[in-house]
Amino acid sequence: MMQQFRFCVGHIVVGIESEHPDCSRDLTAIVSLYQVTNAEPDITFSITTHDNHIHLFINGEHQWGGNDAGEVIAGFEVFLYTHIVETLLPKLESLHAASIAIDNNACLFAGISDAGKSSLCTKAILSGCKYLSDEFSPISKQGTITPFPRPLQWGKEEHPAFSRSDMQASPLLKHATFQFPDTQGKIIKTLLWLPQRVQNKPLPLKWVVFPRYQENAQPAELTPIRRGEALMELPQHLHHRQRPDIMLKMLNKRIPNDVLFYRLKFSDVHAAWDTLYQHLNPHDS
Repeated sequence: MMQQFRFCVGHIVVGIESEHPDCSRDLTAIVSLYQVTNAEPDITFSITTHDNHIHLFINGEHQWGGNDAGEVIAGFEVFLYTHIVETLLPKLESLHAASIAIDNNACLFAGISDAGKSSLCTKAILSGCKYLSDEFSPISKQGTITPFPRPLQWGKEEHPAFSRSDMQASPLLKHATFQFPDTQGKIIKTLLWLPQRVQNKPLPLKWVVFPRYQENAQPAELTPIRRGEALMELPQHLHHRQRPDIMLKMLNKRIPNDVLFYRLKFSDVHAAWDTLYQHLNPHDS
């Protein structure tokens, strides 16, 4: 039975057709947070089966094949995010950053892997903030952040800062899983966390935070930094790399002059979020 999905990210419409039941099950969780639309797709993915193999097509061209549904879906995710980011250009430039909503403004967490972006994003969601993105934060020429709400993904059964049982009990999150074999044939199980409060429309960027997890950083240390220092650091977090001067000029134009920039060093994400939120939104503390 063919199952169809159609959703949008910014001005891009994605259509997906799947005739493989296991792929359709995983797709249902992976795309569940995006805004549904009936518009004609700009990008079309098709998952078909033939001779006991599963095949992935993009706009009618064969891209991937295998006999394991999880493996095909893992490949699909790579193609999905890459094609969306490329198609959004030049209207939207994507930053490797998490983003959440605070009082109808966007707060962006930019940093390298393991800096604490996803942990802060998770804590914000569990505290009631709306979710924009965990990995891709597209910024417009008007200085707004467009939602790109892929599921939060964990490659481990437990997170050191969050109890899995507490997260499963929270009404602010739902969860799902999918699994796939690695290059050695070992089954990798991925947990998907699905925030239930998703921001569907772009929000003006107001804060950029550079988190830095440090084991001995007690208490959490929040430090304002100058715009110039932040702009020199942000190009390394762009998904679309160009000459440094071109990236710097683009970011300087897109990031509004009233945006505030901070560094946040922490070892305890719960204390870090309390410190950050009290500073950014003192009237609601």
